[in-house]
Amino acid sequence: MLNLSIVIGVSLILISKNIILLNEETLILLCFITFCYLGFTKLKDSIVKDFEDQKNKIQVELFESFELISNSVSINLKWQKIFPILITNFANLEIHLKNLSSRMVIQLPFIWNYDIRKKYLKKLVFTKRLEQQISKLIILLLIKKIERVTFLKYFYSTKIKIAPFKCNSQILLRQYIETI
Repeated sequence: MLNLSIVIGVSLILISKNIILLNEETLILLCFITFCYLGFTKLKDSIVKDFEDQKNKIQVELFESFELISNSVSINLKWQKIFPILITNFANLEIHLKNLSSRMVIQLPFIWNYDIRKKYLKKLVFTKRLEQQISKLIILLLIKKIERVTFLKYFYSTKIKIAPFKCNSQILLRQYIETI
């Protein structure tokens, strides 16, 4: 390295001959150069260590990124091999889906018809049971009415003794005898 006394001597000669002007910019430049020289000479071991650490970090990141890129490229290559198979599979799936939907559309009226038949069958069974119950009820009501009528007829003919009722019973008795 240059001797510090030689550098100072040469710079004093240049300043005295007005080759180097001493103004603020020059003083700042001299301070900066001095700072850099002292920083480099005194801190060079720590700076070298820091640069080595940064170099190692950058190297590790480069290797990791290279691994990621190589993995993604290999995955992309696999997908490119699988992609034509997927396209044919999706085409086959589309054909099957169209067949299924067309058959479903064809069968839909039958299914709907079956559901309607099932519902109407239940309604018809319910209506049949309802008719049976109503017919039983009507028969019971008629029996009650006939019972009342016969009771009243008996009452009028035996207790009150109204002549038209006696006559009616005799006419009915004659009709029964004739039918026998």
